[in-house]
Amino acid sequence: ACGEPLGATLDALLRLIEAQAADMLCSILLLDADGVHLRHGAAPSLPAAYTQAIDGVAIGPAAGSCGTAAHRGEPVIVEDIATDPLWADNKAVALPHGLRACWSTPVFDDQRRVLATFAIYYRQPGLPTARHRDLIDIATQTAAICLRHHRAAHQIREQAEFLDKAREAIIVTGLDGGITFWNQGAARLCGWTSAEAAGRRVQELLGSTLIPANDTARQTAGADNEWRGEFSIRSKQGALLVIEISTTLILDEAGHPKARLSIGTDVTEKKKLEEQFLRAQRLESIGMLAAGIAHDLNNVLAPVVMAVPLLRLHATDPSDLRMLDILETSATRGASLVRQILSFAHGSGDALRLTQVKHLLNDISSVIHSSFPKSISVEEHVPANLWPVQANPTQIHQILLNLAVNARDAMLPRGGTLRLRAENRRLDALAAGALEACQPGLGARPGAFLVLEIADTGTGIPPGVLARIWEPFFTTKGESQGTGLGLSTVRGIALRHGGWVTVDTKVGHGTTFHVFLPAAEGAGSESPVPTAPDAARGAGELILIVDDEPSVREVAATTLKKFGYRTLTASDGVEGVRTYTARAADIALVITDLNMPELDGLAMARVLRQLNPAMRIIVFTGLASSRHASEARHIAHEFLAKPFSVEQLLSAVHRALHPAT
Repeated sequence: ACGEPLGATLDALLRLIEAQAADMLCSILLLDADGVHLRHGAAPSLPAAYTQAIDGVAIGPAAGSCGTAAHRGEPVIVEDIATDPLWADNKAVALPHGLRACWSTPVFDDQRRVLATFAIYYRQPGLPTARHRDLIDIATQTAAICLRHHRAAHQIREQAEFLDKAREAIIVTGLDGGITFWNQGAARLCGWTSAEAAGRRVQELLGSTLIPANDTARQTAGADNEWRGEFSIRSKQGALLVIEISTTLILDEAGHPKARLSIGTDVTEKKKLEEQFLRAQRLESIGMLAAGIAHDLNNVLAPVVMAVPLLRLHATDPSDLRMLDILETSATRGASLVRQILSFAHGSGDALRLTQVKHLLNDISSVIHSSFPKSISVEEHVPANLWPVQANPTQIHQILLNLAVNARDAMLPRGGTLRLRAENRRLDALAAGALEACQPGLGARPGAFLVLEIADTGTGIPPGVLARIWEPFFTTKGESQGTGLGLSTVRGIALRHGGWVTVDTKVGHGTTFHVFLPAAEGAGSESPVPTAPDAARGAGELILIVDDEPSVREVAATTLKKFGYRTLTASDGVEGVRTYTARAADIALVITDLNMPELDGLAMARVLRQLNPAMRIIVFTGLASSRHASEARHIAHEFLAKPFSVEQLLSAVHRALHPAT
């Protein structure tokens, strides 16, 4: 009862029995788990050589007194070991030690299964008296109690070990909330050892009511007295965890609650994955929304982009020309924003081309000087010999603009210094490894890179915010001041270009972003600026323009007429086929929108190809990433994404009409 080892308890029991009568030598042999062999339990007075010799003896119908008693499940009394046939195979072991009589009795559990045998030995032949039988009863009953207690305690320890090996936190509390059991899973999860938790209240350790009050539990529990829920807790180390708890009321024999069993599972990572999944769903929804409105937005912007060059031909006043420049810049940037949203939502973008980033840096510098507050000074270092990169200029422009705007906001209202720099840098394995060690998961690798630096002397980024700056939709700005897409867009663009972004910050001392972009092979050449060739002026060729947007048709037709072409227009695919059929011999080129009612541009192009396999076709659309657009690229001679400039339109027309020049 006091938890002494079983061997010591049995040894004390046998010494007590032996003291009740002279010359008795007692032993207890324990039945092994295999149910076949007997193992030494206690024998304080028997010769050690004898106890060693019989340790592990097999039970059977003629296996001495103890082995036979265990086999039969009943007492076996042997008056003389030397002559009794039950000892025929074992007397050679007993007789040399002076043992002549042996009376053995099984020890049973409460289901009358043999646990052990109790035996009394004498050094002369003889039979037990009534006094001996009383002692045998006392010894076997007491030994049975000891063995049952030992087995129950062993089973409890074994079950506790199983519970400790469980990954879940298993906690048992009294109705007052005091902890009575706290497994190793709870210790691993919450940081408190079972010794630290014993007797304390769960609320005291974890700062949250994991186990509800008795009345609440009974009200919320179902017919099986169970209750489930999620809680946010703090571990001993201060980590914030989300725990899913299942609590069951433990009832006594009368059906009254006496304790609570709670099983907790750490679902922190699961909740993070769910949040990421929800963000992904939101991004997918944005992508669907953006795709739905992109066509209409590009149709709105396309006439503006094409009309500005035509208006510039008639404007002479400098202020009018400046207004046209502003109009053209705004329309172009509006189109870029549509492409950026589509690129961010769908993970796709325009094709990369050889780009000199120094031109983009100069453009961003102009924006900063013209629009940022005068309290912000600018330090620039843009060498003339920067390596070119394979890049999407619009997306690189977006990186620079987003980082510059963030730097401005970090320095308001007091102002400060914005540093805009670029440099060529070669990273060896050591330098790349150092970057990766500072910011694991960066993806840094050796090679030649163009490094863009945007730094500020603003407030810096607190550690709690720094861990989340790359998350989509995370922002510290007001509801109407930011979307949280800026830095996630910056990082996404850098990754799509094969690069990465690092951040160095200190609260109160500013922030520096470095954007690493792989240098293009054959660095040194500049990206050509596409312009309309001189030969793009037409010679009276008749061009059919098919688009459901009147403004696009009108501006495109006016532009082509200005440059020497004749035009016909149609408002949809059906009218386009009808118009072409009537003037098939004269029409040299068909320009069609992709998305139109009645008959779309792709279907119309197939019809025209059946009528005239050599027909030259240009397709344009505001949904450059759609499935039909990909198919249209294989049918059309040229493909334009709305909105497009006059130069792009004229160049495409020239290439379609004169493919060999």
